[in-house]
Amino acid sequence: MQVIDAYWGRRALDYVDAIEASKTSASVLSQFEKVIGDLGFHAYIMAGVPTADQSLQQTILANGWPPEWFDMYAREQFHRFDPIPRHCLSTLNPFLWSEAPYDRQDEPGAHKVMTRARDFGLNEGFCVPIHYDDAVGAVSLAGEQPNLATDARGALHLISMFTHQRLRALARAATGQNRRLSRIEAEVLSWAARGKTAWETARILGVSERNVRWHLEEAQRKLETKNKTATVATALVNGEITI
Repeated sequence: MQVIDAYWGRRALDYVDAIEASKTSASVLSQFEKVIGDLGFHAYIMAGVPTADQSLQQTILANGWPPEWFDMYAREQFHRFDPIPRHCLSTLNPFLWSEAPYDRQDEPGAHKVMTRARDFGLNEGFCVPIHYDDAVGAVSLAGEQPNLATDARGALHLISMFTHQRLRALARAATGQNRRLSRIEAEVLSWAARGKTAWETARILGVSERNVRWHLEEAQRKLETKNKTATVATALVNGEITI
């Protein structure tokens, strides 16, 4: 664990206490987004490192990437070239994105991923590898000019590990519960998770926009969330939908 100064040490420990008391994934993610935002990070993803026969979407625990970047990343299967998840396989220690090794000449795909990320304001990032007995995951954060001082990195290490652990615990607890969303509600939320508007979803599914909005409201009511973003996040973590 990296050294944390007094201020960020208190912030990190207070944060851990708060999310351990949280009962929903939406509450955890809301607090997570607030604390990383205070450090200048506006984007994040928590996912497993996909195996050869997996897509990134199958491994996602929480997705806070800009929708356009995530769509491009998934569509072009950037995870196959991205040096960040690859580096997670070979280290237990957190690292800056710029510290993930790759050869620009021999690995043009890796260079493309890192270059295109900057087009979405993901200029620099910080990644925390998460190693299980049989798999590897990561919490990856990015921003335009984030705070990457040593004390901030130490706090982010602690915050990321405990957030990942808490979300997994909530997901496991939800697995034993009956699914709460109907098929159409889950489908509407899946398109919302991909960044589609109610109008676009209505065109895709062949229903009215009013119908789509009603299903979104029903999903929000059933999952007891406050807005569409929280509803999508809760449904993802609970395994009700995938992207």
